[in-house]
Amino acid sequence: MEKSALAFVSLLFLLIARADASISGDGLERLPADTRPLHYLISAHPNKDNTGFTAQATLRFEVLKPTAQVVVHTRDLNISKARLKSGATPKIGTDLARHRTLFTFDKPLSKGQHELQVEYTGSIAENIEGVFRVDQQSPDGSRQQMLFTHLCCIGTARKFAPLWDQPDLKAIFELELTIPAGLDAISNMPVARRDTLPSGESKVRFEPSPRMSSYLLFFTVGRFDRVASQAGSAEIAVYTQPGKAEQGRFALQATADSLKLYNDYFGVDYPLKKLDNIAFPGAGSFGAMENWGAIFYFEPYLLVDPNLATQRDRQNVYVVVAHEVAHQWFGNLVTMQWWDDLWLNEGFATWMASKATNHYKPEWNVWRMDAESREQAMRLDARDSTHPIVRPVRTYEEAELSFDEITYQKGQQVIRMIEAYVGEDAFKNAIRAHIRKHAYGNAVTEDLWRELEVTSPFPVAAIARDFTVQEGVPLIDVISSKCTGGKTTVSLRQGRFGLDAKSKQPKEWRVPVTGTVMGSNKVARQVVRGATTSELTLEGCGPVKLNLGEAGYYRTRYDAASFSQLDKSFARLPPQDQLGLMNDGYNLAEGGYTPFGGYLNLALKAPASSDPVIWLHLTRSFAALDKVYQGRPEHEQFRAFARWKLSSALQELGWLQQDGESANASIARAELVELLGRLRDPATEKETLRRFRGARADPSLVSGGMRQAIINAVGATADVTVLEELLGLAASTKDSAQRRVLLLAAAGVQDPALARRMLDLTLSEAVPAPLVGNIIQRVAEFHPTLTFDFVTSKYDALAARMESFARITLAQEVAGRAVDLTLTPRLEKFVEEKIGDAGRESLNRARSTMTCRDEVRRERLPQVDAWLREHASAWKVQQ
Repeated sequence: MEKSALAFVSLLFLLIARADASISGDGLERLPADTRPLHYLISAHPNKDNTGFTAQATLRFEVLKPTAQVVVHTRDLNISKARLKSGATPKIGTDLARHRTLFTFDKPLSKGQHELQVEYTGSIAENIEGVFRVDQQSPDGSRQQMLFTHLCCIGTARKFAPLWDQPDLKAIFELELTIPAGLDAISNMPVARRDTLPSGESKVRFEPSPRMSSYLLFFTVGRFDRVASQAGSAEIAVYTQPGKAEQGRFALQATADSLKLYNDYFGVDYPLKKLDNIAFPGAGSFGAMENWGAIFYFEPYLLVDPNLATQRDRQNVYVVVAHEVAHQWFGNLVTMQWWDDLWLNEGFATWMASKATNHYKPEWNVWRMDAESREQAMRLDARDSTHPIVRPVRTYEEAELSFDEITYQKGQQVIRMIEAYVGEDAFKNAIRAHIRKHAYGNAVTEDLWRELEVTSPFPVAAIARDFTVQEGVPLIDVISSKCTGGKTTVSLRQGRFGLDAKSKQPKEWRVPVTGTVMGSNKVARQVVRGATTSELTLEGCGPVKLNLGEAGYYRTRYDAASFSQLDKSFARLPPQDQLGLMNDGYNLAEGGYTPFGGYLNLALKAPASSDPVIWLHLTRSFAALDKVYQGRPEHEQFRAFARWKLSSALQELGWLQQDGESANASIARAELVELLGRLRDPATEKETLRRFRGARADPSLVSGGMRQAIINAVGATADVTVLEELLGLAASTKDSAQRRVLLLAAAGVQDPALARRMLDLTLSEAVPAPLVGNIIQRVAEFHPTLTFDFVTSKYDALAARMESFARITLAQEVAGRAVDLTLTPRLEKFVEEKIGDAGRESLNRARSTMTCRDEVRRERLPQVDAWLREHASAWKVQQ
């Protein structure tokens, strides 16, 4: 499953505790081990108003040891009949809390194969869970109702059929749907036959799937347009709502590119006859879902409108498609044994997507642009609410919260670091052996490390375990560096980087450190472990830079002399290493390891002509500081400095795209405009409003690359009149993607009264249900207390419009955006009374985030204030 793209955002979905009595927080238990599924034949018939369905399922299973009770997962299904093929009729019992149906027979079933035929009914939801419906307006103004499924990941597939709903219990699926004539039906496999029934309806039968986990099952029903082509032995296609098929061409090419690369890299060809990409109109709390042979996407992550798409949109689409296609091997062909090893699916798909993107789009400099995802992982991993990449999963909440920056981004960075350490060929050979050995089955992390030990030229399993079974971020301290006889000896020590007291408690890692002397092309490597000093010997003399290309998952703190040398030579560092120095500098200052002045000195000297990644870094770090400054008297002083520094870059880039300009320069321009608008830069405010209002007469004023940034900047500073314009455009557009852009821009408004109006709209049809959580979180960025008050007072009404796991974490995520600890007791009381045990881990994350931000506000901002006063002559006179 994909959460976003080059910079990943937001969490996912699932189960609610006290707000849904059918969900238990007591534990995530495996089914009894006396049976296992072999084959499902499911025939479903949605009713005319798409509120429910009737179905029959034939479950072929194997009894491994005699038992009188067959236990399967069900959730919100009403089973009316059940009987074995042999004629035996069981008693039907339910365990609602654990999502189980128990078929109990008079006599134990013998070892071997059996068939159970079940008749049942189920519901069709309005939110994105199980089988759900959406009423969609097409570009031509017509409306249609479409059905989709989202059966991932924990506890959801069982809303469609009685299943052994565990990732390790794979089986073959055959699906049959009875649908209205004239509609299309798409599932994991190609259509085997389509018959017209006496009722005039169509019965669509799909070919059998390979053995796969239940959460990968998928179907959709509606009217679609498509574009298609052939990629090797597989037909590939993009399906869209009518009128949008051409917007799928870019994703179609990304699919073809990915399949070609992965067929070679994994050494196993994509095994299905087709690979469909299906666009869901609108947006939700995740980007896409890797259903085998039928990948589900929200439109912003699959479609590219050439008139409106930004360069960031194109990069996002390419990376998301590459991620989902990678899952066809890592996740679908080979699946994690249990949710403990979720990173085997998600970390590897994330890493492989960046690798594929870098292969086909080297001009995007994906590893530079992806640095922010590494930072997201490290920020979470440096707090006491973190967790190891591989961890025991005992509850539904633990399973769902594993879909986070640790699993995705840290997983990706650890893989990248290990690949760099052992070499690309050795790593690829281990992956190929792993895929061959576990194809159509399941695996655990240790299976991969065993293969890697065989192919690696160095012992590596211990390094890999250090980074996957324990939490936290290593800190490499440069104690000193000394040049003698043309060689530099660097003394190193390994500690731990943390943003709070618990995360600073000592831990040991075996850290593969790389280093070089500037100007030298010789790279030295050394595994550094613990507080004992290690020495790294480098060829040449000069400034020393560690963690080349930022491929390692660790922070680097230089001694004063070494940092001074790098500071003086900053302009000569490669952009990736400049970025690494600035990322480490900001976070070390935030954590209290180094004074903020060192980082701000680097920021001050960054020239307007810096690589776009430097300006992207500065916009994000300045935006973070701006939020923490809220309510402080020195806020405006900081904003003045930020406006001065960032406007110099915008002047360098200009408002219009230049001939030969890189895609990343376009992205940097857009982020600069958006933040400068938010910082109330007068020139930017005036220009963005002029372009926004003039675009009706002259659309070129808001070209695709700048349109979203201009709208967001206008939304941030909107008054009542401008907000009405944004909402009017959102209501009148027939395009769901444009509605999303306009509503999110309006939700970014800084005026509290207007922000409250946007919150109120989430309870109305003006905000589509899949966008409710997005709008609330957007408002909370600048108004956390206002938003928390709204969420807690309107919780039940909001919960009815949201995906179930999003309901669990909503209040915690909102409160976690606060800049101090004032909301903490109220949040704790709300979780205790309304959510219960299912909200504990997300509560801990919110408390940890608020505590760290409060410490920055109290302990670090005075350093920034002092630096701004001391260096005022360097920037105030130039405003």
